[in-house]
Amino acid sequence: MERIVVGAGHMGSVMVRGLLDGMPQAEVVVVEPSAERRASLDGRAEVTATYEPRPDDLLVLAIPPQAFDSFADGLPRGACARATVVSVMAGVRLETLASALGTGAVLRAMPNLASRVGQSMTVLCPGDQVSAGGVERAKGALSVIGKVLVVQDESLLDAATAVAGSGPALVAYLAQSFTDFARGAGFGTRDALLLTSQVLRGTADVLAQPGVTPESLYQQASTPHGTTAEGIATLREHRVGESVRAALEATTERARELAG
Repeated sequence: MERIVVGAGHMGSVMVRGLLDGMPQAEVVVVEPSAERRASLDGRAEVTATYEPRPDDLLVLAIPPQAFDSFADGLPRGACARATVVSVMAGVRLETLASALGTGAVLRAMPNLASRVGQSMTVLCPGDQVSAGGVERAKGALSVIGKVLVVQDESLLDAATAVAGSGPALVAYLAQSFTDFARGAGFGTRDALLLTSQVLRGTADVLAQPGVTPESLYQQASTPHGTTAEGIATLREHRVGESVRAALEATTERARELAG
């Protein structure tokens, strides 16, 4: 039986719910030092205060980056030698993980806040010593919270932090303008949010269709001299596209800085 060990932080708790629902055949173990938090966790999972390693564990490090050193220092020597370790800690490089844990079977994952509704876009990067089977194990566990994209170049995780990690917040910031406009036009708050959220959901579904790109979609919707064409022209005039790219570049650079 697959044994998956997960920390009970915010992302860890989301993963645990997904694993219990999506992989009922797996043995899910939750590690949570706080007795108060342990009492509030899903009773379907085994809950423990400390991690007791077993060979062939799939260990998901869903803990704050600042807690990693103490976690690694508290492990028995060689505890992770036969484990596959997936880190969702922002900014902790594969080299650091491998050195501290004493194993090369380490992967980094960058999920996002849409994981709480099973719609995460998670970017997964394996270390050089991770087997194909190890990648599939990690991908399978992460798939319970949404889509998973595997990349081999760790430097891409900085851009993934911008597009996938911070992306939902950036989109929500833009969505605020839609809801503000709708409210100003006379729609109630709930109706304004319904209009905006359904537009975003429907657009995402259309973009997921084969052969559709963002450019082809907005060009198809832009009848010459029509309403959509006027809106696109105004966005170009105000260089909205350039502003969004600048925000993503700034987010990527900050991710590099935090990773050292």
